[in-house]
Amino acid sequence: MLLSFLNLTQRFGSFVALDRVSCELNGRAIGLLGPNGAGKTTLMKVCLGLIAPDSGEARLFGLDVRTHGTEVRGRLGYAAEGAGRLPGLTGVESVAYMGELCGLSRRLALRRAHEVLDLVGLDESRHRPVETYSTGMHQRVKVAMALVHDPELLLLDEPTSGLDPESRDDFLELIVSLRQNAGPAIVLSTHLLHDVERTCEDVIIMHRGRVRYAGSLAALQGPSTQRIEVRTRGPAAALLTALRARGAQGAPGRREDTLEITLRPPLGPETIWQAAAELGAVIWHLEPQVLSLEEAFLATLAATLPEDL
Repeated sequence: MLLSFLNLTQRFGSFVALDRVSCELNGRAIGLLGPNGAGKTTLMKVCLGLIAPDSGEARLFGLDVRTHGTEVRGRLGYAAEGAGRLPGLTGVESVAYMGELCGLSRRLALRRAHEVLDLVGLDESRHRPVETYSTGMHQRVKVAMALVHDPELLLLDEPTSGLDPESRDDFLELIVSLRQNAGPAIVLSTHLLHDVERTCEDVIIMHRGRVRYAGSLAALQGPSTQRIEVRTRGPAAALLTALRARGAQGAPGRREDTLEITLRPPLGPETIWQAAAELGAVIWHLEPQVLSLEEAFLATLAATLPEDL
């Protein structure tokens, strides 16, 4: 198993940054998604062994980060949020230096530095001082520094923050390329839904220190009994009013005989059939709709967890 957390809890004074986090995933590209302050960075620092959790367990590659921290870190690459440059060094010197810190010989570190700079698209700028790099180039050199020792898992913390649209698009293409080729598995921590939708196959959604969802994007966005397209022969407007009275949300659809109905637990599709039967309306089409990531994300945050009760 790539990532496994069990009742992971981390407090800073009275603030609970991680609240009984439990999930496990084994994907090639995992989005760690949530609003600012959700606990994403704290979770990544626990994975790196930079923070010892108050309680619970974190495992990477099947290894407990408390007892095998050095081995785990040797198999990780980490690109932290922020500039992260080494003033006075060129791009290739920065990456080679990081390779030496990871235990590579000077010669091997320099060779690997050239290889990963080619990979991230900084081949023509490798001998320029890093102070002259644009924001997008800084992000790329950070990824190169994280890749130089050939890790099995790459942790990226808000890597597209501050990038202009073109640079952001280029950077996301880089992540996709790493995922699709022989690169490491990737955990992308971000609050930007589009970045996860574009690059990841699995997702962990966090909110207020808790995991609200962990699994595949396909399952999260799949056909949902919560949003349903209804076509009816009969009083569509009256059916909409009846469904709203039962606690459903809805609006007229694109056609006169179509309704877009949103159901929240404990309501299910039977609510629609019951309301139609009482009105004498005939339903001839009822189809669950695929949620956008934004809709699925908001629905996940709106759902009540058992421990919230």
